[in-house]
Amino acid sequence: MRTPIVDSMKDRLMAGVDAAGKLGASAAKIALAHGEGRSCEFESGKLKAADSQETLSYTVSVVVDGRSGSTSGNRAEDVELMVERAVELARVGSNAHFETYPAPKPFVSVPKHSESTLSLTRERMIEAGHEIVDRLKSVDPELDIGAGAGLSDSEGIMVTSGGVCRATTGTSWSLYGGIQRTQGTDMLFSQAWRSWCELNELFDPAWICERIERDLRWAADVADPPKGDVPVYLPPSTLGMFLSPVLAGLNGRSVAKGTSPLQEHLGEEYFTKDLTIIDEPHIPYCPQAATMDSAGIPTQRTALIEKGIIRTFLYDLDSAGLAGAEPTGHAGCSPYFPLVSPGTEMTSDELLRSIDDGLYISQLLGFGQSNIGNGDFSSNVALGYRIRNGRIVGRVKDTMVAGNLFEIFKNPVRLSTDVEPQSRLPHAVVSGVSISS
Repeated sequence: MRTPIVDSMKDRLMAGVDAAGKLGASAAKIALAHGEGRSCEFESGKLKAADSQETLSYTVSVVVDGRSGSTSGNRAEDVELMVERAVELARVGSNAHFETYPAPKPFVSVPKHSESTLSLTRERMIEAGHEIVDRLKSVDPELDIGAGAGLSDSEGIMVTSGGVCRATTGTSWSLYGGIQRTQGTDMLFSQAWRSWCELNELFDPAWICERIERDLRWAADVADPPKGDVPVYLPPSTLGMFLSPVLAGLNGRSVAKGTSPLQEHLGEEYFTKDLTIIDEPHIPYCPQAATMDSAGIPTQRTALIEKGIIRTFLYDLDSAGLAGAEPTGHAGCSPYFPLVSPGTEMTSDELLRSIDDGLYISQLLGFGQSNIGNGDFSSNVALGYRIRNGRIVGRVKDTMVAGNLFEIFKNPVRLSTDVEPQSRLPHAVVSGVSISS
């Protein structure tokens, strides 16, 4: 980082926490984030922008007489003023369900800063964008092509009245490509992207193009959608989407408020035995990796669902106080990096070949607009394919899928032995999805 500021701000933030205590706060925390980055963007096949950015922000959180208050700012010289305002806001704020921040405890150190990522120049990012654009143009010069890449270098520090003073650094890169093909009134969209903290083999413009080229190849023909209760093939990205309401049901705040469909089922075999999900926040250089949550509580590997059995609900400090439970170290009561245990019998290619008649769902439109909290969904298939005799025979159009995801994952699920390199999710074949056209 060209202009690091965390070291110079440390004493000021600690003084701000102490000042909050003198103003009557039983708990106080200041978290600061500073970042620098560069990026490039291609639009309609041409380089549109090559930018550099710098950001600074901080948040002050306090508890006064059982009520919480918070302020935020982006001017370092205003920290003391923001502390005073946070204390005043807390006097009329919402109820807090904890009084103090916990004392420091040992935590697992996870690397997220890589010099290899900092070696990624703007010129190389632009070159990667050109590689994506030129290759996709060679497939179809009429495509509307977008691409881009970015790099960030960040630092942060969190100081709490419990004694936690944790400074962090991180890097990350991103790479994406996307196309729009318009033929009359028909539009086809396809995109692919990757991101990681360390520059490694995942930074691969050829892989981006291969994903999009595959979609174009599979969509060359149009096929009628299947009818009835047929197997539905979910690639890792769609499997993650289908699992999002299940993971949201483990949110400890929702459990404490009585709004989670899973609240009465802790310890039960609620889902299929095929489903095991572990939250792993300690993968080196993973963008979602975390050593501690937003209250300074250390993170840990956590079994969420084990062979269909719901093992735990996720709590941050405040929701744990609301529920009368122990905090699990999960900021926002959400998992950091949920890993689905893969299958043991078939690769993803073999899973596809095993389907006589089915639907492959690549992208959905309007998925989150249903009553998704209860698992109900009804969505248009933005990009999907008909499977016949173990192979893709064409793109389906004007097709809708619906169902309840909690019920779908009670049915047997077939999972691939291989996983996607970044998300580390397997491919899946599920049943119980209603298909209409």
